[in-house]
Amino acid sequence: TIYPFLDLFCASYEVKETDDATTSESDEGRDTMDRLAVHRDGSLLSFTVLLSPLEEFEGGGTVFDALGDVEVDDDNNSILQAPGIIQSPQAGYATLHSGKLLHGGHVVAKGQRIVLVGFVDVHERNIKPGVLGNAAKEWGRNDVRTFWNQRRLSLSKRQHQCDLEGKIDEEQQPLWKLNNWRYLSKDTAERRLISNEGRSYFGKNSVIPNNTLKRIEGRASLEKIRRRRLVTEDRLLRDILLPREERGDKVEEDEEGEWLEVDPNDMDGLLLGWDGGEESDT
Repeated sequence: TIYPFLDLFCASYEVKETDDATTSESDEGRDTMDRLAVHRDGSLLSFTVLLSPLEEFEGGGTVFDALGDVEVDDDNNSILQAPGIIQSPQAGYATLHSGKLLHGGHVVAKGQRIVLVGFVDVHERNIKPGVLGNAAKEWGRNDVRTFWNQRRLSLSKRQHQCDLEGKIDEEQQPLWKLNNWRYLSKDTAERRLISNEGRSYFGKNSVIPNNTLKRIEGRASLEKIRRRRLVTEDRLLRDILLPREERGDKVEEDEEGEWLEVDPNDMDGLLLGWDGGEESDT
């Protein structure tokens, strides 16, 4: 089966110089990176091929959040390095994975690491409907929990500082407030009548009950957030592809991708062995 590429490109990771005195004229104005923050790709399948020889850099590799707890032997030649980093044993090796797994580029400590990155398309006839959408909903909920956790820690820090300074002014105390409640059920006579039957309402002076706050804060703990994320990723990988007998008929696609010619001067040093000279006829 031939899977078309959603994208195929080279990426360069190189150590950032901290001493301005060591920065050469050729490095000025270059937009370089030494790592890539954890993220999810738009593709179901992704791969990274190492192009640089191992002696040209130190560090790097693809780091996976799901592998962060895996115990690793103290072997520098192991493909899996702590914490959850997959490192190719030599140039030409590829790391193939689901783009929906939370992953990133580990920091390069020395030299330059160049990789070929590909995002692979999987036809919708092979995908079980609703699985990716449900996973995206769970990831969205986790993002809200993460924001709540950060907010909670910020307010707790303020609370602790107020306690140390002996401030009891209510304006100095962090409070949980409903800043946008206008879309929630209003405090009306009709709502009060319904509330007697177990329905609730909110108003400007409403407060969140302590037992509700404790449950929300419990769900917002970083450990529980990560566990939910891993469970969601595991369920996605198990269910996303339909069994072969349930897949739709293969459809020949007439539309092809577009190949773009890139000027070497715009590659910012990504072309291996190119010295900046004139193009040859060979």
